[in-house]
Amino acid sequence: SYIMALGNILASIEEIEPQIGWLITFLTSVGLFRLLILLVYWLIHRSDALLALYHRNRFIKGLWTYSYEANDKRHVGIWRISQDVSSLSITGYGVDAAGKMNSHFRSISQPFEHQGVDEIMFARTDIASADEHYSKSTLYIDPLSCRSWLSGPTDIRAQSVLYGYDENGVRHAELVLQRAEKGLSEREVVERLMADARKVDLEKAEGQG
Repeated sequence: SYIMALGNILASIEEIEPQIGWLITFLTSVGLFRLLILLVYWLIHRSDALLALYHRNRFIKGLWTYSYEANDKRHVGIWRISQDVSSLSITGYGVDAAGKMNSHFRSISQPFEHQGVDEIMFARTDIASADEHYSKSTLYIDPLSCRSWLSGPTDIRAQSVLYGYDENGVRHAELVLQRAEKGLSEREVVERLMADARKVDLEKAEGQG
């Protein structure tokens, strides 16, 4: 092997001390490069700043709010996105008009690229009925919404197709996701989300009046 061959060559050179020979062998070995690669991956995994630099305009780790309208009703909720070097997962929940959880969901696949956009599969459970639905969401990440190289995008548009029970084939064509403000607790994010939803409903009622 490379290590044995290099070790024999260095051992035959009397001017090189055994300790120096071992150091040269180690520094030029494949094992060192593997350790360096593992170290880089570990550092990126531990640091959101390095992770943002690695993913750049595809860094979407963090807390997000979503909203969409269906059947003349506004629906809102939370996405929690976990992301590392090679994988991404999403959990979240919807909230009703009183700010209480009415559904929860989780991603059941990794994002896969299809015709230039990212798609991901979800399983969703309605709390009241306990019915489980599935959906496929298409994500349109806005790269121009990056405020800095550390923040990643702040806006995502999405479309979802639902599968299962009476919602089979239903399409939610306009989901709006926004990155939650840093420094806020999840409870505070939900409170602000509900306040914004009530404001939209009030403006809509006044417009119809």
